[in-house]
Amino acid sequence: MFTKKRTYQILIAIAGIAYIIYSYTLKPSVSEAADSYIIFPVSIALLLIFAFMYIKLDKKGN
Repeated sequence: MFTKKRTYQILIAIAGIAYIIYSYTLKPSVSEAADSYIIFPVSIALLLIFAFMYIKLDKKGN
């Protein structure tokens, strides 16, 4: 499952869409500290990990 580039494209899209939905719906009810120290770094880390794995698979395929 995690050996296909399409999987990482979908995971990147899910992480991005989830953060957009969070920022428009739940962000007003979450404290600023939790947002800036937990939620934002975790979402950036997920995006970076998925992007790194996608690039790694892309280089392996060439």
